Amino acid sequence: MGITISHNPNSRETNVAIDEESLEHSNTQLKKQIPLQDRVNKSEQNLELNYQDSAKPRQFKKASLFPDSKTNVAALSLVLYGVAEVLSQKMNLSWKSQVNNTFSYEKEAETGKGKIFYYVTDNPETPQPETLAEEAALVVIDEFDPRACAIHLIYCALVASLDKPWSGNFVIDDKQLLEYTGLVKRRDLCKHEKLSILYSLLRQPAQVLACIAWPKQEKAGAFTVADLKIWDISIIRDFETDKAGNNKLVGLKVIGQAGVWTKYFLNKSKYHYYTGIITKKTVQKLFSIGKQNAGAARMLVWLTFQIKPELQDCVMGKTLMEIAYGAEKVSTAEQDRQLRRQMADDLETDLKVVKEAGWQAELETGPAWLTSSKTAKRPIGYWNQILNSRWRFHLPAEAQERLTVDSNQLSANNIQPLSGNVIREARKAKGWSRAFFATTMEKSVSWVDAVETGTRQVSQKDLPKLLNTLELHLNRY
Repeated sequence: MGITISHNPNSRETNVAIDEESLEHSNTQLKKQIPLQDRVNKSEQNLELNYQDSAKPRQFKKASLFPDSKTNVAALSLVLYGVAEVLSQKMNLSWKSQVNNTFSYEKEAETGKGKIFYYVTDNPETPQPETLAEEAALVVIDEFDPRACAIHLIYCALVASLDKPWSGNFVIDDKQLLEYTGLVKRRDLCKHEKLSILYSLLRQPAQVLACIAWPKQEKAGAFTVADLKIWDISIIRDFETDKAGNNKLVGLKVIGQAGVWTKYFLNKSKYHYYTGIITKKTVQKLFSIGKQNAGAARMLVWLTFQIKPELQDCVMGKTLMEIAYGAEKVSTAEQDRQLRRQMADDLETDLKVVKEAGWQAELETGPAWLTSSKTAKRPIGYWNQILNSRWRFHLPAEAQERLTVDSNQLSANNIQPLSGNVIREARKAKGWSRAFFATTMEKSVSWVDAVETGTRQVSQKDLPKLLNTLELHLNRY
């Protein structure tokens, strides 16, 4: 099944025609007329001028992405899972070079109907990024860092907080990002080094593009999305010159917007809406292990998107190994004793990392030595025992607690109206003006006045966002 893409210059959406014979990608390309870094710098200058005219930047006392210091709701749809796969699995995925000189990874929905084609670009800052052919794409894919998956999860959480993700923006700054990722604790790095790491990783999720073709399914009509951009990310950097004349990165700000896919995968009234819970432990563990434990990073990505509270199927040991190390490597190990030993050691280490992130692995079927904390010589036939084992994973305790609390708080019988004084004091504690708070809530200043004076109650629809924004908890009032 192929897809022909044609852009509508007057819309963010594009037309997609399905072609059974070939994958013909006619994406309108913006050719590079000036060096990429010059374009990025110019874009930053323009963004800074525009942003200075907007509301006062937020002043955060702590990491507001995790208002309870542990968890947050995040968009975890199939489309976003594919992005995380590309960033973490890289060339372990089944990439194919098409006849039209594009290089893509095709992901099929569980129903066997919808298809998503992923591409990569090296110029995500442009309005219509160039999808790369095989040779150039391989260079970009090779540079992807598992830590970018943590950034991707942060974007997933930020976009889920928007009332209309297809039209709203999210803004985050370096102080928040340093806290979210745990980089703030790194004493061996100066601020310039920390921000340089962040800058590289912040761009990577935006370098993954997608084209979606979805046929009619039950009551949901067919749709196509070839906007290509999953994340439209702009990064504004602040520099200072030190005594030696070197430019040092001293601050950055990210302005992000999600692509057209949100109309179908993050719209409660349509199609395939799905959100889940991410934990701060998972995000920070993903960021801290980096390339050192790529297998553990891949397992954490898989768990975050695949383990749902209402559905906890078992996973075979072979499947778990393929998720962590790739099907090709698992197959090769069948004939390589040394590789089998190494992968068994890696699995033991990576499962410990997963446990440190809060995920619990329960051995459903298999020998006890697989979960024993005692180091002992593995028995004969250990490799087959690993492959034939069955595991059941459970959501972190923090995520399960959040699901319970949210269920209780948002129950109509349990919701207690917040007083206007509480809302006003929480806003002032953050140093926000009424205008800025109104902008953050996507409301009018008169709405803020009415809520804070008690002449209007916050609706059940707006309450979760208000609680998250002001970092309030209902059971306190």
